[in-house]
Amino acid sequence: MKKLVSAVMLLSLIFSVFSGVGASGAAAAVLPKLFLNGIELQSSVAPKVVNQLTMVPLRVVSEGIGFQVDWTSPTVQVGNGTSKIVLTLGSSTAVVNDQEIKLDSAPFAESNTTFVPLRFVSQNLGLGVDWDQAAQSVHLYQTSDPNAGAGNGVDAGSSTGGSESSNESGQTDNGSANPGDTASNGSNVGAEAGMQVNALLKAIDFDGLNSIYLPYDGTMGELKTTLLHSPERIVFDLPNTAFDAGFTTPFTNAASQTGEVTVDTHVSLQKIRFSLFSDKPATVRVVLDVTSATNYEVVREPGAVVIRVLDPIPGDIAPPITTPNTGSGVYKVVIDAGHGGKDPGAPSVNGRHEKEFNFAVAQKVMALLNKETRIKGIMTRSTDTFVELDGRVKIANDAKADLFISIHANRAASASASGAETYYTRANSKAFADVMHKHLVKGTGLNDRKVRTANFRVIKYTTMPAVLLECGYLSNKNDSSVLYNDAKQNQLAAEIVLGIKEYLKLN
Repeated sequence: MKKLVSAVMLLSLIFSVFSGVGASGAAAAVLPKLFLNGIELQSSVAPKVVNQLTMVPLRVVSEGIGFQVDWTSPTVQVGNGTSKIVLTLGSSTAVVNDQEIKLDSAPFAESNTTFVPLRFVSQNLGLGVDWDQAAQSVHLYQTSDPNAGAGNGVDAGSSTGGSESSNESGQTDNGSANPGDTASNGSNVGAEAGMQVNALLKAIDFDGLNSIYLPYDGTMGELKTTLLHSPERIVFDLPNTAFDAGFTTPFTNAASQTGEVTVDTHVSLQKIRFSLFSDKPATVRVVLDVTSATNYEVVREPGAVVIRVLDPIPGDIAPPITTPNTGSGVYKVVIDAGHGGKDPGAPSVNGRHEKEFNFAVAQKVMALLNKETRIKGIMTRSTDTFVELDGRVKIANDAKADLFISIHANRAASASASGAETYYTRANSKAFADVMHKHLVKGTGLNDRKVRTANFRVIKYTTMPAVLLECGYLSNKNDSSVLYNDAKQNQLAAEIVLGIKEYLKLN
């Protein structure tokens, strides 16, 4: 938090110096030039100065680093599947990962463009900032830390709120700016003046089998590795490293120092992408595009780093896409009531626990499925008992189930967090997630927090289309009252069954 406050104060000083006289002054406002990773931001709509604060078109910065902007008047949502910012036109309060933040100036819309305070968005999108006095310009750059700007994590409650994620590490596609997409600072090949460079990378060579050689001059520190999902990538950041002037691997774009090597001889590795991701500090980023989660190892040799791309992780290989059976067979659907026994799950503001809600809804779903002639329901637990995550997976896989649904409720640090979310991990679960989420929102009547991806173990290692439903926030008084209402539980159970039947084309 101290780091956040310091950064915000720095940005405030920078932008107040160049904000001009202000909206009521006679002189025209003077705006600094804005650069993202060394490239000047271009927009058909120019920034504005309002009450001596610099306001910029939201999409200019956010979409430039891989964040998606969704606008439904009067609300604007900015996110990348990991971090989420919610802004309301005319309101000086924003919600960042379910925590309320005060704005110096309220967002406003003009000419179908949303304008926001630059310093707020820059800080909360995980961007670093430097001021170039001589050039009168502000440089925004993506940090090499993929968690920068992520606040307290993904949606605060979605990974800490009693979901199965508590037993899973590396579950989210972190990266404040989509690290799977290499970025460039736009400078010429080789180290530039002012860059802190300890090593110069001479080449990126693939041996045609499984090894990637990174020869360098100088001293290279420890590589920072990030695993990203949907699609699967392995990201390596080479600290305080720039490309040597005689770098031998051809660039796709020499001006932006980006390139790629296509691979067609490895069972999983498809492409090697690289760029000078940041010049402050100098960071070369190497991204491996793989078809599924894949083992790897990094070996340090004198004057070189060797990355060995091994075989895919067996449990992480996505199964073939399952299509509904058009015959007269019976479908097997596993209903997983999250938590149970010694694991109570998230606490509710009304003094109850998540496991009670999960089990109550699962039982109601099962009762409805028992009336269906073409669906056989299977519960992972039929009493208040504790079942290990891998045990739940085994039940579904051993039964050769057609579908898997894990039922949960969420919590967050902020009592204002509200709504229903649906999670999936593997691509062949996306269509199922879309159908189930539509019915989840209808059944709860709560806010639509969209379909999301996460590596929850029970939906990652099951071998059929699988989803995890976060039906609402137990830390929210209204959500909690809805979720523990018997009539609403019946309605939710009915919608879950309707979703199953719609996906299986049994309606």
